[in-house]
Amino acid sequence: MIKKLPSGKWQVDLQPGGRGQKRIRKSFPSRAEAARFERWLLTKHQAGEDWNPNRDTRTLLDLVKQWYVHHGHALKDGEGRKKKLEAIAIRLGNPRAGRFTAGDFAAYRLVRVDSGTSENTLNHEQAYLSAVYNELIRQGHWKGRNPLEKLRRFKLDEQELAFLDQEQIQELLEQCRQSSNSSVYHVVRLALATGARWSEAESVTRSSFTPHRVTYGSTKSGKNRSVPLDKRLYDELIQEVPFQSCYSAFRSAVDRADIKLPRGQLTHICRHTFASHFVMNGGHILTLQKVLGHSDLKLTMRYAHLAPNYLNDVVIYNPLSR
Repeated sequence: MIKKLPSGKWQVDLQPGGRGQKRIRKSFPSRAEAARFERWLLTKHQAGEDWNPNRDTRTLLDLVKQWYVHHGHALKDGEGRKKKLEAIAIRLGNPRAGRFTAGDFAAYRLVRVDSGTSENTLNHEQAYLSAVYNELIRQGHWKGRNPLEKLRRFKLDEQELAFLDQEQIQELLEQCRQSSNSSVYHVVRLALATGARWSEAESVTRSSFTPHRVTYGSTKSGKNRSVPLDKRLYDELIQEVPFQSCYSAFRSAVDRADIKLPRGQLTHICRHTFASHFVMNGGHILTLQKVLGHSDLKLTMRYAHLAPNYLNDVVIYNPLSR
């Protein structure tokens, strides 16, 4: 019903759900505007949509909690991701989830960049928060839109992947051999021989080995992958598992070997070294993809430029070659 108020405004007074349901009253300067709102309200009701999305009082922290209960707890890094999301929400001031906008996040990340946070870190934060909205939308726990869906991430320059040369490899192995933590020498050799991530190599057990290969089960993709091993190395490693935690010992060995690495590449230096030497020695890029467990060939192609004959076809097939 639309009626004129003593003030001269026009009021919509309606119960879209019928008697006993929520009553909605809203005033407008003109009858035409009131009529448009009434039609909109009835249309939304017939479509089963909430007429007032702002009624949802959940905050970002509430959404993070709900995401963890319905999805995050099942992720390998679910607990760690939840802590990161909570920290992001708090830094943002924990706004109402329905009022949070792309502009809010854009302003937040500018402040973070000025304070020294890397653009790569902020891209990850945006991806994590966006995934919360997407998953809750997918499961029907969020009726609105993802406010970050159209916000572009920072464009980053591709970082050159560092790898060790033969001299550095030998010096690193020598420093690992001298470490008080006997496991570090074996973990490094396993990672260098198979391209394993540090966590994969460090966590192998006796059951991970079958003649003459190692199978990694706790992988980033969740898929098992088996990699062949040299018989001599296999016979040595199988006597040493399970390994002790030895990442700190590895860091110390790298320092003693006086190896300087780009920031953030210590964890994967053995993996990058394996992949780089594999390609430089003539290994096939598709074989490397399988060994590293990359689901996307674009990740493996980062090493393609190291192949001895990379781009040599340019000389043969360019238009002047004939």
